[in-house]
Amino acid sequence: MTSSHDALYRAICAHPDEDTPRLAFADLIDENGENRRAAFIRTQIALARLPAYDPGWVSVRQHDPAVATGWCMTEQLPKPPSPGCEWNRFEFRRGFPWKIGVRSLAAFLESGDAVFDMAPIQAIDLDPRDRPDLASLSEWPHLTRLHRLTFSTGWFGPTDVARLAESPHISNVTELGFEFESISSEGLGALAASPLFGRLKALELSANNFPPALLIDALGAAPSAGELSRLSLPNNRVDRNDAEALFRLPALQDLQHLDVSDNPLAGEGIRELAESGIVRGLRTLNLSRTRPGVPGVKALTEAGGLAGLRLLDLSHNALGPTAVKAVAACSGFRGLRVLNLSNNHVHDSGGVSLAGSSALAGLLELDLCETGIGDTGALALAESPHLNHLIRLDLRTRSGRAFGDAARAALIERFGDRVCL
Repeated sequence: MTSSHDALYRAICAHPDEDTPRLAFADLIDENGENRRAAFIRTQIALARLPAYDPGWVSVRQHDPAVATGWCMTEQLPKPPSPGCEWNRFEFRRGFPWKIGVRSLAAFLESGDAVFDMAPIQAIDLDPRDRPDLASLSEWPHLTRLHRLTFSTGWFGPTDVARLAESPHISNVTELGFEFESISSEGLGALAASPLFGRLKALELSANNFPPALLIDALGAAPSAGELSRLSLPNNRVDRNDAEALFRLPALQDLQHLDVSDNPLAGEGIRELAESGIVRGLRTLNLSRTRPGVPGVKALTEAGGLAGLRLLDLSHNALGPTAVKAVAACSGFRGLRVLNLSNNHVHDSGGVSLAGSSALAGLLELDLCETGIGDTGALALAESPHLNHLIRLDLRTRSGRAFGDAARAALIERFGDRVCL
């Protein structure tokens, strides 16, 4: 490696929030023949400024999805990692590794500062085989270099959480994730009531091992949403009986991104969401595997205040043509850019409804993977007067061949490499 190469890489690690040294590094390696890596860095830097429904992201998902995750750059992962950590949970952001899996927190803290010389790490994912000592983490001065912490085990109570929240080194952490047995309901309540919660921009609570009523009570300790704009609550067994209390919590009122996937909300729960007013501020909404049925879909489409919604995920809900027709007819969805209806019973009649929808004319991405659409629906999509802006149309099936020659030819003629078959 040249001295310029090494100096720029050290600058990237020392100033991970800055793009200038990353772009200079990309220019240098481009001149030295590493064109693919240079393009990857520039693309990821550009994507970091864009929401998931932007044309740039949609184009990457269609034409080069590995760029989104960084899996195409695994050979660039530094070797070996520092003691106590491994690249089993790595993630690239802005062209370089951003997150690392911590196998043993105790071992990591002893020499964890070395990881920041190895890569511009700003997030750690605590391994579920290790019960982290939050007291030690709270006292670690290099905690100030992190933006995200994710825990999978520990069953942290209020004392543990309060110690972390009161750490003088946690001021830059704006994203937290807890899954499985990582936090107790009392610990979550302590977090919600702490000043740290007010600074969070993203919170993920996934598959937590306590009743949903306790989750709702715990989040109710937060007097307001603070800075929180992204909340993910997948697989927490929240059902129709919990929905009204959940969606009226102060902590949820200013969200821009909400994920309640894998919760059996059913039609009644979706109606509570629609009537709560939360949807008026949302940009993205994930309702995958929530079992809304026709009543839930109609409640959502008739709610009003959907003009700001840009991404809607209704996948894996066993929705049939009637529900799809309600989606297609919703004038409130004129702002949608990404619509995921994959793994539903859309069939030909649903495909015809989507093709004829002027309300969906702004779509950039339409996912109809595994939806039972046949030649009639495919031809309707190919001949649609409205789907002129699509960058990505996914019609794939497990069999790999759902359409006859005429339908396939029509789709390819209309959409070219923008269609997945």
